[in-house]
This record gives sequence, C-alpha cells and structure tokens, in this order.
Amino acid sequence: MNLSWLIALILSATILFILIYKLENSKKFRHLDSSWHQRLIHPVQGSFWSIIEFLNEPKLIAFWDTLLAAVLLFNGEIKKAIWVLVTLAITDIIGIMLKHTIKRKRPSENTRQSYSFPSGHVLSITSLSLIIWQIYGSVFGVSLFFVLFSLWCLVVFSRIILKAHYPSDIVGATALSIFCFLLTMPFIA
Repeated sequence: MNLSWLIALILSATILFILIYKLENSKKFRHLDSSWHQRLIHPVQGSFWSIIEFLNEPKLIAFWDTLLAAVLLFNGEIKKAIWVLVTLAITDIIGIMLKHTIKRKRPSENTRQSYSFPSGHVLSITSLSLIIWQIYGSVFGVSLFFVLFSLWCLVVFSRIILKAHYPSDIVGATALSIFCFLLTMPFIA
C-alpha cells in the first residue's frame, strides 16, 4: 500500500494502544473520561435513540454485512465478498477480546451486564460504513459519505445519550475499526 495508508494504520493503532494503556493505568484519565461522560449525557425523551440503538445492534450489522457480501458474491465479486466478511469478523473478534481483557464497567447509569470498552455498536457501524464507502464511494460520491457519516454520528450520539458508553469507548471503537479496516485493505487492492 502507500505511505498515507501506513500512516493511518500506525495512527489508529497508536490511538488504540494509548487509550488501552490510559484506561488500565491512569485514574486521572478515567476520571476525566467519566466527567466528559457526565457533561455529555442528557435526559432522554421518547424512543428515537432506542430505535437507533436497536437498528445498529452489532448482530444486526453482521446481518447487513453478510447481506452485502451475498450481493457482491451474486455479482461475481468473490474477493470483495470475502474481504467484507473477513474485515467485520476480525474487527468483532478483536473487539470482543478487548472487552473481556480490559473488563471496563459501563457507566453507573447503565444497567447492562456487558463490558464497555470498546463500544460494539460504534465498532460495527464504523466497519460497515468504511466497507460501504470503499466499495461504493466512487459510484455514489459525496452524498454516500454524508449518509454514512450521519448514520455513524447518530450511533455515536445514541451511545452517549443512552448512557451506555464513555467517550473513550467510542474513540477506541472507532480507532480499532479503522485499524482493522486498513489492515485488511491489501486483500482487495
């Protein structure tokens, strides 16, 4: 690949490793993260954010990812179809391993029994958005970018507004997703 790919790969890995290190070793960082979380959350009215959360469940994103791979396979793009599945699989496996290694508890306002870092919702939607942009960005252009970015923002905001994650969970999920995406890019290049 090229120099910009390598720089982005190293940058995303560096951000991820710094976050993991700070979460494991810095009370000051965890306190700062918690205070940002408290400033960002607001009382939720209605079910809009819950609908966004449901539509972007990691298992549902895996379904959309599989459907995309099936469409690509049907169109004879076998290499891309495999790449789509491998990219999401690697991202999810590493994300699950991190959750169970770091074992960060969710914000106290949240009653879920799973771990917080990295956000599975953000991890999945970031991966799927990057994959869709890679495959269809040249066809649909800037309008596709704005749709994908808007959807990504809605998921990010839902994680904070629904008190499910700290800001570092979202940054970590985004960095991990970008890293895994870039790591698998040579497969389709």
